Amino acid sequence: MKKAVLMILLVVAAISLCFGQSVHYNAGTYIGAAQGMGGEVKVEIVFSDSSITSIRILSQKETPSIAGPAIERIPADIVKYQSLGVDSVTGATTTSKAIINAIADAVSKAGGNVAALKAAKVSKEKKQIANIEITADVVVIGAGGAGLAAAVEAKDKGVQKVVLLEKMASIGGTTFISQGLIGAYDSKLAKKLGVKLTYEAMYDNLMNNAKYRLDPVLSEITIRKSGETIDWLQERVKVPFINDIAIGYGPLKMMHMVVGGGIGFQKPFLTLVKELGIDLMLETKATEILLDAKSNVRGVKASKDGNELTILAKAVVVATGGYSNNPVLTAILDPEKEGTMGIGFTGATGDGIIMANNIGAALTHMNHMMFVLKDYEIMTKHNGTSNTANVSRFIAAPNCILVGKDGKRFVDEKSGGYMTQELNSPVFNQMNKDRLGYVWAISDEAALKNLKVSRGLDMEFISAPTPEALAEKMGLDPSALAKTIADYNEYAKAGFDKEFKRTQLATMGAPYVAVSVMPCEIITYGGVARNRKTEVLRADGNVIPGLYVAGEAGGNSAYMGFTLSNAFTWGRIAGANAAEFIK
Repeated sequence: MKKAVLMILLVVAAISLCFGQSVHYNAGTYIGAAQGMGGEVKVEIVFSDSSITSIRILSQKETPSIAGPAIERIPADIVKYQSLGVDSVTGATTTSKAIINAIADAVSKAGGNVAALKAAKVSKEKKQIANIEITADVVVIGAGGAGLAAAVEAKDKGVQKVVLLEKMASIGGTTFISQGLIGAYDSKLAKKLGVKLTYEAMYDNLMNNAKYRLDPVLSEITIRKSGETIDWLQERVKVPFINDIAIGYGPLKMMHMVVGGGIGFQKPFLTLVKELGIDLMLETKATEILLDAKSNVRGVKASKDGNELTILAKAVVVATGGYSNNPVLTAILDPEKEGTMGIGFTGATGDGIIMANNIGAALTHMNHMMFVLKDYEIMTKHNGTSNTANVSRFIAAPNCILVGKDGKRFVDEKSGGYMTQELNSPVFNQMNKDRLGYVWAISDEAALKNLKVSRGLDMEFISAPTPEALAEKMGLDPSALAKTIADYNEYAKAGFDKEFKRTQLATMGAPYVAVSVMPCEIITYGGVARNRKTEVLRADGNVIPGLYVAGEAGGNSAYMGFTLSNAFTWGRIAGANAAEFIK
């Protein structure tokens, strides 16, 4: 009976709000908070007795290039429409929800009806849906590092009309959320600082890091043009670099550092795009690459605000990034990886790869991607993010071991970093064998305390005074896990792991600690097949005339340290060749 009365009251309140009847708050200023992608979002709201009069975001740790539009729009829309039922911002859903939830927290403290406010209608002017046709010379799909470079280069090579499509609410893609570190040698900055490296040293460093899984011909171009790319960014785009070069991703002093990190690219590129008259269309999603009767590219189809756009063009550059936020596509292209979750850039859903493949483009290296072990329970049951589900320091514990559902180890846990395929491929194999979405990581309280490891969302790890008691809590066979830990400790004392040849060993003792972990995809290296000119290839080796690909959408010419160099270098190559093609 009480539930029924409560439901009636909520419905009445919602109806009253929808029809503009009185809404009551305890007038004053209130603080609200909620969990965002990068941490807590805190807001300050001023209420009159009948409305929300102002909203101010006090603090947040969201990624600027992604969250910026949400931070600007969501509070303004809520004040304008007096509703929590406003739309999320494209590509910034988590941040949008966090802001709304923080505001809802303040509404509740002010005595407002959160449920009714969420149900309040947002009355926006209805837009007439239309089919729109646009004519361009070159269309670039994706405004990340590669797409921006392609658009700028095409204009610099004389192309009159360049249309740059971006499905997100802001430009930048993975590039703008990066650390702004670019591997390169022989740049003007390097020469100025007296830093000397050879091509051979750079090639060996890149290929050793990537375990020689890269296309050697394309990777050579990435490396040889890396210094030129830094010079172009500094001189043409006016990107500010720190007056130093750091050692990173190996022993070489090769990492050029953008002032402010990845967000340091934003202002220079926005300024240049405007200066060159590039037609930037945000929140516009390309849906199809169009071919003529002779299988030559003739443009793209896209959607914006419910409108269907046909953009006719003589050449198209695909620069949509990878698919590290599309685990369904990952499972199709590499079934071994089924069960992963995406933690890569929000917009990295493989759109361009799918569109190109749908018209005959070949794909390459689709099983080459990077994963990071994350807290399975937080990811699957608590809407986890890369931050809240972080277990990297747990995995780094000197005595950490991994076990499957049989309670037995299955890999040298220190065979590679927690992001490498050397570690994550065996994890996937064990998950597939167990038919589970996780494996178990085990350490002890002393090691974790020494590393200052804590679980996300203020949750507690599983812990117990004995291996048998730990196994009971984990749902594993107590005797099997006890033997595994005993054997491992013997190996650690002897300094030799006779099962998996692990060399980094340390004993573990009570209390024992465990957490279920899963590999989550963070970046992909495979993509659309291309040649030196970035022309897209069919499986028979012939090109699709007028179609080019650059950056993470193309495989497979970069690895750690060279991701940004790869994007800008190949973006410029694509833009230049698209310009040449349409002459």
